[in-house]
Amino acid sequence: ANASTTQNAPILSSHFCSEVALFAAKLVSIETDSTGLDWNSLDPTPERIAENMISRAAAAASKARASLAPRIRFPIRRPTILLRPLSTAPHESGSESSSSSTAPPPRSCPHLREIPSLPLVGSMIPRHSGLPQFQLDKQYENNNLIREKFGNFTTLGMPGFGVGSHGTMYNIYDPNEMMKIVRNEGSQPSGIVEKLWAWRRALRESGSAMVSKKKDDTDGGGGDGYDYGLLDRGEGWKRQRTFLQTGMLDPRAARGFLPGIIAAAAQASHAAPSHSDDVNTFLNYAAFDMFCSFMFGDAAGTASSIASGSADDHARNAENERFVTAALGVFETTNRMNMFPTEYLKSEYLGLKSSKYNDFLEQWDTVREVGIRKIRNFIDRYDRDDLNDIERASYLAGAIERQRDSSSEDGEMSVSEDEMIELCLFALFVGVDTTSSVTAWNLMHIAMNPEVQEKLRTELRSAVETKGSDGGTRVNADVLSKSSVPYLHMCMRESHRATPAFGGAMWKTNSRSDVEVHGVTIPKGSMVQMGHVSYDPEYVGDGDRDPRSFRPERWESDQV
Repeated sequence: ANASTTQNAPILSSHFCSEVALFAAKLVSIETDSTGLDWNSLDPTPERIAENMISRAAAAASKARASLAPRIRFPIRRPTILLRPLSTAPHESGSESSSSSTAPPPRSCPHLREIPSLPLVGSMIPRHSGLPQFQLDKQYENNNLIREKFGNFTTLGMPGFGVGSHGTMYNIYDPNEMMKIVRNEGSQPSGIVEKLWAWRRALRESGSAMVSKKKDDTDGGGGDGYDYGLLDRGEGWKRQRTFLQTGMLDPRAARGFLPGIIAAAAQASHAAPSHSDDVNTFLNYAAFDMFCSFMFGDAAGTASSIASGSADDHARNAENERFVTAALGVFETTNRMNMFPTEYLKSEYLGLKSSKYNDFLEQWDTVREVGIRKIRNFIDRYDRDDLNDIERASYLAGAIERQRDSSSEDGEMSVSEDEMIELCLFALFVGVDTTSSVTAWNLMHIAMNPEVQEKLRTELRSAVETKGSDGGTRVNADVLSKSSVPYLHMCMRESHRATPAFGGAMWKTNSRSDVEVHGVTIPKGSMVQMGHVSYDPEYVGDGDRDPRSFRPERWESDQV
């Protein structure tokens, strides 16, 4: 307000000032009359509107200051804010105020453009930043819209994901420049999981064995004195990740899990017609059944039981249904919280629990309660030698054996039994939403392209007849190999190109040193988003075909 005298008022947006006032109020759930503002009753001149909004913002800030004084745990600094006309035109770096003395980049390099951002809210207010309003039904086009408007090398503010009070991150799209960042990470890479602040807080507060106190802060992380293991970087991440992926990602191990997964998929498929009015729900339960087969060696059969009219079937699987519903709730509430910078600020700066976070925590606690009970019951049966042959070949049985062997052989890289339980729970619950959503997109693309569906069906039927089990009637590992069904693999790659599981290809940090990207020095410790080029005609266009079309033939060897 002090900086915004009436001579500056005409360059302010009254709507933006209103949003700032509302933001200050919502941050601490303070009621304010600015929500019910009658625009018709205001003096229409820009100066009066701005003054009115500034006074409301100041009042809300004053009330917030009095309310929060005992709880604030970080030094308050008075920011220096440069007021500019609010415009959708990007602010370019390298202005007169820049202290950079490096030579201008070559002409072939894209120019770094700084998308306008503000402290605490970053670039999340579209009227100020010029970013397109994020909409779920256009999430795959959002990246290209930003590129078209601001170019191929940008910075923007995303609090909770980027660095500093603005949440600054760099966006790059050139694979050669991406490799510079990846190679700068060393043996302890960073990733988007570090930014799952709600998950990290819930793990810490629930006393998860995945979390431990840090001996020092030399390995990066959140700077709060905790090592979040799998959701962090450093030795804890390396130890837990090594244990989790052993016996899971190796192709020979994966092949051993396929018979059970195929059986679970076949069982679920019989129930598919009963779910024709809600395919997403069906795929959620089918994904859980397949992961249960992998984890426990036993298909839970929830996709069948929820379609059954039998009370006994529902009672038998009631706990599994609770688990699936809660696992999906964790992802849904996480996505909702990530849409609002206020959620991150309330939690990480003020230590508050919002209603959204409490909803998330309720689902999280259910996942842990049900999942840990299932895993401990399996361990008890393992110790009683009460597992059948299929269960003994499961991932969890192998994990129990590895955990007990590693504890006696290698103290540094070993995990405790409690850590193993938490890691297996994590693998089980995160697999539900991710697997079901990717499967849904595969089915959607195939259904919307009947010629693709028919070609794929013909290939699969032929492969089953020539390489399938039981006289060429059942799917097996040989049927699913790339040499047997190349078109199936092309369809899956094309589906991932068109509708990837996540909007950014990778989020990485140059943790070892500064890195020069497109002729600009990116400081050590910066967050870099490596964007998809899925809809860029320069990369995926072929002749007059629209890159948004679904065409698996793009992945034939002579076209890649």
